[in-house]
Amino acid sequence: MTIHSSVNLPFFIPLLLTHGPHKCANNSDKGLFIKYQRRRAIAEAFKEQERTKFRNLLELANSSKFEGERANALAAATRIASKHGMTLEEASRWQPDQETEAPAAPPVNRRRRFETDTRAAQSVAANAAQQREDKARWQSAVDQARKRGLADEEEKKANTSQSVRSFSKARRNPAKHAEVLLKETSLSFDEIAEITGINVYEIVGMKLKLRTAA
Repeated sequence: MTIHSSVNLPFFIPLLLTHGPHKCANNSDKGLFIKYQRRRAIAEAFKEQERTKFRNLLELANSSKFEGERANALAAATRIASKHGMTLEEASRWQPDQETEAPAAPPVNRRRRFETDTRAAQSVAANAAQQREDKARWQSAVDQARKRGLADEEEKKANTSQSVRSFSKARRNPAKHAEVLLKETSLSFDEIAEITGINVYEIVGMKLKLRTAA
């Protein structure tokens, strides 16, 4: 008995189940039966909710900043695709109304799926390594900036301490104190005279001597 492919599929399927594919002389009818059966099985199992979950997992695996999160998302998406006999690439392109050309998971398809999954995993690992390198460079720059800041702060403290010591020593000698104030401040003669207790005219004379020495 020969059954043409133009026959209504819902009627054709029970007929094949009754007579068996070996009863059909036309090989194209057998292929049509296999394709229809697989497409219907995937459509029944790969519902919209699961497809949405699959797409979200792929997006997370591609965009997450955390290596562990990307790896887990990719593994979960791979399990969903494998559950329906598809590779990640096939599952990402699959539509409810499409026809799948080949029977489920022949050896060559399993090998292709393994290669695809391996490439995807390698891509995720490469992205993770690049992010680790970027983070290391950023941390190194931060550490160097922090060290420079600490060095500048220490130098500032040392200079301040030296100035304090200079002023402290100068206080023991009014003339030295006045000389330091003339060199390192913009205080007026009257202010320096008041601080050191030296006559303002003597302060002016000290200033003239400093200018001559310079």
